[in-house]
Amino acid sequence: MKKINTILAAFGALLMLTVTSANSLEFKAGVSANGMAAYANAKETLKGSVTSTQGGGRTTSEEAVLATSFGSLFAEISSDEMMGIGIGISYAPEVVDLNKETRHISSSRDNDAAGTKETAVSGIDTDGGVQVVDAKINDLVSVYLTLPVGDTGAYIKAGYIQATMVTEESLATGSKYEDIDMTGTTIGGGYEGALGDMAFWRAEGSYQMWEDMSASGSEANLTTTDTTKNKIEAEIGSVTGTLSVGMKF
Repeated sequence: MKKINTILAAFGALLMLTVTSANSLEFKAGVSANGMAAYANAKETLKGSVTSTQGGGRTTSEEAVLATSFGSLFAEISSDEMMGIGIGISYAPEVVDLNKETRHISSSRDNDAAGTKETAVSGIDTDGGVQVVDAKINDLVSVYLTLPVGDTGAYIKAGYIQATMVTEESLATGSKYEDIDMTGTTIGGGYEGALGDMAFWRAEGSYQMWEDMSASGSEANLTTTDTTKNKIEAEIGSVTGTLSVGMKF
């Protein structure tokens, strides 16, 4: 949320800097319907050492493709004195509610001589149990620049993006993952057409390059010498198609 406030403050500062030439400014605002397809490659490493006899340090990897649709709002300022370059901001409160996944994790405790599982003792990893993984991606903010391509109605666009992944999992270890700030850049282009004198429509396509994500669990291993924590890492890329309608002033 702090980063979002910083972005909004920066956008307000840019607005104030352009007020002196208000006669050449054009203000636009509207709503958008977005369809996004994303690819993710995620890796999770459980707490513990891979060299120990406790079965810690287990790593699982998974690739996934998801599709989602969401609504957003946008506002822009452009100036004829700056070749029609526009400064804009868009905001989507909810992007996607990831599918809840339940995993049954086998305990990594050593077996005793009789072949039965030992009772938990200090230093023995007891990660077994049911693990429920669930998350949402909210508060997608984009701050961007647009540049018209002549007088054709076409334009190109580039900007900075940020969202928050809210984790809602229940891990077998009792550990929890912190919420993750997702940041990246976006580039794309589109076409804008008129709907009368004041209204307009847009069709746009864009590609999002998200920075690699990493988060650690809230609890270290049971041993006194091993302070490792559960860790999740992910690489994400996405493409978005957008249809918008708005008004200009």
